[in-house]
Amino acid sequence: MSNPNIILYHANWSFCSQMVRVALLEKGFSFDKHHIRLCDQYPEGENIDKDYLAINPLGTVPAIQIDGNTICGSEEIIYQLDKIDSNSAYSLYPDNVNEDEIRKWASDTTITDGVEFASTLGTIMPVFSSPLLQYMIKQLPFRSIMKILLRHPRKDRKMIFIAMYFGNPSKKIPFMGVNNYVDEIIKLENLFSDGRDFFYDTFSHVDINLMCVFNRLIDLGLEQTLSYKTPFINEYWENLKSRNSYRDGILNYYTDKEKMLLSEYYKKNDSSVLKAILEQFDKKI
Repeated sequence: MSNPNIILYHANWSFCSQMVRVALLEKGFSFDKHHIRLCDQYPEGENIDKDYLAINPLGTVPAIQIDGNTICGSEEIIYQLDKIDSNSAYSLYPDNVNEDEIRKWASDTTITDGVEFASTLGTIMPVFSSPLLQYMIKQLPFRSIMKILLRHPRKDRKMIFIAMYFGNPSKKIPFMGVNNYVDEIIKLENLFSDGRDFFYDTFSHVDINLMCVFNRLIDLGLEQTLSYKTPFINEYWENLKSRNSYRDGILNYYTDKEKMLLSEYYKKNDSSVLKAILEQFDKKI
């Protein structure tokens, strides 16, 4: 077994940071970590500071340094981690499955730049999350918005922050993902109807991503969509929640800040998106 020097740059509540933390735990790697206060949640906006942009010029998390080599983006990070010898007895890329197929599913279940808006399960998550994102942005002081305008490396992100800070564009955005979301969940339900425990024969990169997708649905008040008419997905989700990596890589990173934020958001949020999703299930199942 090799013992690489691993430094993780992450955010507690970041969707893709959760994926990498779970992967590190599943593979049995020890690692140092630096929490980055993201500009959509914290006035400090450390992800657009000069020091962090030197690590990841896009200003996103997670980023990781393995023996001094920097890798950005959860999909590539997990792929590279799995190539390193570890305490784990299994690979997150099972030998009996075509690697390209696993990478395609891993891409479809995370946030991938360049992929059509709300076209995959992974890219639907930020669509469903847009009201929560807007709620967080509106809590920021104006000086933080100015910092984003001046320092954020991506023009599209600047425009999103401005629109959400001064307007209310997120009201209709989640509904754009409803139909595709239901189709994707039905596809997974059919897959798991054969009684399998994991996406493939053993726990894989795809299971990590789905763990984080399903957990984010809890944050958004949409967990009912995993059990409404999908008993096999519900059983699979219960199986994922029983893993130590779910507790240690995801749940243990919810601080009082995240818990309070979600509590306040629930008070202001309505259930119209949930209702729309359940109505689509009624039509399709």
